[in-house]
Amino acid sequence: MLLGVGAIIGTGIFVLTAAAAQKAGPGMIWSFVIAGGVCALEALCYSELASMVPVSGSAYTYTYAVVGELLAWTVGWALILEYAVAASAVSVGWSGYFMGLVESWTGLALPQ
Repeated sequence: MLLGVGAIIGTGIFVLTAAAAQKAGPGMIWSFVIAGGVCALEALCYSELASMVPVSGSAYTYTYAVVGELLAWTVGWALILEYAVAASAVSVGWSGYFMGLVESWTGLALPQ
């Protein structure tokens, strides 16, 4: 769960907000509102699934309970790959911040 939260907050809010504001302008605020509404609806769906299948395991467990093992296996591996891509995106985003911090503290320009 923390990988998902880190990917959403780390890359979505801190890294990409400035680039999105330059391109979208005030429409970016509406995109955050719409995305928040969609996330709230998804949270309601997950809470409904959690009350029906009271076992930990997120999307894998829900898919296993409803459809079966083969599709649950696919969903599980898709989640693992999603977390790997998300961790890579967070690393790229935060490395830019780290390079700026090192440059401002030491005056040393790191290669990109």
